[in-house]
Amino acid sequence: MRPINISQGSGFKDFVYELEPRYTIPSRATITDRVVKLYDTTKDNIIQTISGQKIALTTDGWTSLATEAYVTVTAHFINEEWELKDVLLKTIEAPKSHTAENVAKYIGNILDEYKVDRESVLSITTDNAANYVNAVERHLQAVNVPCMAHTINLAVRKGLAVRAIESPVNRLKATALHFNKSTTDSYQLESKQKLLGVKPAKLINDCATRWNSTYDMVCRAAEQQAPVAAVIMEKKLGHLELSTSEWTLLEQVRAVLKPFKTATEALSTDRFPTASAVLPLKYVLLSHLKPSIGDSAALNDMKTKISTDLEKRYNPNKDAFMLLNTSSYLDPRFHRLIHLDRDQQQEVRERVKSELMVIAEDCGGYEEDGEVAAMAKGTQEKTALGAMGDLFGNVYQGAESTDASGRPTVDIGNVLQQEMLIYESETPLPTDSDPLSWWKASGSKYSHIAQLARRYLSIPGSSGLTASRLLASTVNPSLSSSMPMKGTLEANTCEVILRLPLHTNYSLFVEYMESGIVQAPQFGFV
Repeated sequence: MRPINISQGSGFKDFVYELEPRYTIPSRATITDRVVKLYDTTKDNIIQTISGQKIALTTDGWTSLATEAYVTVTAHFINEEWELKDVLLKTIEAPKSHTAENVAKYIGNILDEYKVDRESVLSITTDNAANYVNAVERHLQAVNVPCMAHTINLAVRKGLAVRAIESPVNRLKATALHFNKSTTDSYQLESKQKLLGVKPAKLINDCATRWNSTYDMVCRAAEQQAPVAAVIMEKKLGHLELSTSEWTLLEQVRAVLKPFKTATEALSTDRFPTASAVLPLKYVLLSHLKPSIGDSAALNDMKTKISTDLEKRYNPNKDAFMLLNTSSYLDPRFHRLIHLDRDQQQEVRERVKSELMVIAEDCGGYEEDGEVAAMAKGTQEKTALGAMGDLFGNVYQGAESTDASGRPTVDIGNVLQQEMLIYESETPLPTDSDPLSWWKASGSKYSHIAQLARRYLSIPGSSGLTASRLLASTVNPSLSSSMPMKGTLEANTCEVILRLPLHTNYSLFVEYMESGIVQAPQFGFV
């Protein structure tokens, strides 16, 4: 991304003239004014959109190549069409030390600017950095949801620290580094790949902060094992050579890491609910780590270290544990809560029911939600004794209570209990199904639970694809191989640009620009 003043450069003017000689490039001041107006309009629309509804937040900090620090806050919610929406609230420069107190101030100022009531914030998802965790829990007094993808990466790193595994992994890293630096050996590798009929590909190096990079490195090394070994032998690079037993161990390591790669990819989406899958995924991953017959001592040690680290995450005494389980209950894929024991399952149901009671009271009880009451009564299907029931009515059951107007009242607690029981009897969806599509089709049957689901299913289980990371690749090209430019935006320009609407494809972007800036009166053709 380039600064606005590029539009006044002779090269850009020549480029535009070749595209359309009739077009007059507006001045920098005109472009800036138009962008700022677009910023203000978009901001007002966001404030109106999130006003009065429960939202979940993600936040992250990052640094540009110009060593400018930024903090980003993104809001997440589900609209009435059961579509998961992400709205970047603001990216601001953070010049002060990133202590928990300062981070909390940055986040709080953004929430105040967008008129976000603290009580409307369900949770804030962050990575496991202590300053962000403390900023959320101690200073903002909100529920912190640890990023599951980051948690997985931390646990895997513990397992990879086993000495017998660390040694061959380090040699693979040295091999990748060697071929990426040595032009001669890189060409030699390409020659061997063609000779052996192996698809040409560069070796991948491991990076501690890049999720699944060790798995990707081992997979690529296994694919390129023959041509790499040929070059190592020819060039007499014995210090890079792996023994047969080490290759066997790395193949086993790859098998252990594969479920973690899958889990991270499943969580790295902003199209479907992810928080509801966090604890079920933890449960499944731990089951994959159980010792198997034939495992080497090193592999068992690796599994134990990963399991130990993963088990201590998402402490049951933390608020996030109950929040995530509530989200799982409201996801029709996981609502059976098989990852919990019976006491924990009951605790989650009681929490859900208490929140449903609040929703029902806010809706005016059964009178404004007759569909649920009718559904509850409908569960008591008439049998052959139905006629007898009609004849006797409530004579032998005691008088039915009525309200001030004489209309019969309904015990909303029983209605909600019936709604929950019917929901829990639903066959769980396949785990590769979209729970939002299910709720869109079935929500009318469970009107109270549906309201709660719209809140909790918006919570992100990972901060890996928050707007901060996506937009950082625009400002900081080191995060995007497709952006060769250096980060040259000033902080104030960056803030405005990051506030502009995002589009999922180029066609939508062109349509928006043509209808907004390019075809505006002061941007027209001469």
